[in-house]
Parts: sequence; structure tokens; C-alpha cells
Amino acid sequence: MPMFKSLFMSVATICAMPVDREADEEKIATIKSEVWPSLYRNQDVEGLGEFLAPSFVNLGPDGSAESREQSLAWVASHEWNPENFTYSIERFDWFSDDLVLVSGKGRSDRTDETGEPCRHEYFSSNLLRRTPETDLGWQALNSHVSGIGCEPEDRDH
Repeated sequence: MPMFKSLFMSVATICAMPVDREADEEKIATIKSEVWPSLYRNQDVEGLGEFLAPSFVNLGPDGSAESREQSLAWVASHEWNPENFTYSIERFDWFSDDLVLVSGKGRSDRTDETGEPCRHEYFSSNLLRRTPETDLGWQALNSHVSGIGCEPEDRDH
């Protein structure tokens, strides 16, 4: 019986340990602004496959839904290397210590449908779950992209 009491106390202590929210947000910011884009840029289907949860769904601005398998197939067959891509996190909304919604804006220079240079912008929100058993420690459950635009570049500045 003492062994079970000791084990219970150890588990209770681990579960009661405070979460370092600042460290979590720093790690998630790196994942969102550097790691995730590099998985697309390098067409790293294996790495992206580990990062996207099996139930991952990407919702497009038109309401369309893309499964994890569809996302991985797209990455495998499409190059993605926008010039000077940046992602700025605007907020973290924590639902629990292990579940967070990350919202922000992506920007890059590209060309529009007519071939003219433009400044591409979009808004996104990404639901992430803590997964200590994975290399990154977090997995994406859902993404939603909206407000996609490509404004002509201001040639006077």
C-alpha cells in the first residue's frame, strides 16, 4: 500500500506543477513563425505529418475543409517559397494548459493573378494541443485562414 501512496503522490505533484505560460508562448511562437513555414518551404511531408494531428482540418476562407491527408498531399506536390514571408502573432487564447488558439497575420511579397507585384496578407487562427510525446511538443488540430488579400505594391515608396 505505501508504494501506491508514493506513486499517487508523485503523479499528483507532477500534475500540480505550474505551467510556464511564457515559455510555452515563446516555443509556440517559434513553431508558428519559423518551424511550420519551413515544413512547407522544404516540402517536409514527414515533419508536417508529425506536427499535424491525425484529425487536423484546415478551413479555407470560403468555408472549404481540407483534411490532414489533403494538406500533406498538397505540400508534397507544390513548392511554397514566398519572398520575405513573416507571421506575426496577435494573440494567444488559452483554453487549458494544453490547448491554445494562436491568431495572427501572415505577410509576403508575391505576384497576383495578372503577374503584378503585390503585398500578400492573410489572417489565421490555429488550434494547438500540447503533445509531449512528439518532437515539437505541440500538434496542430485546426487552422482557419481568412481575409486573404494581395494589394498592389506602392511603387512611389
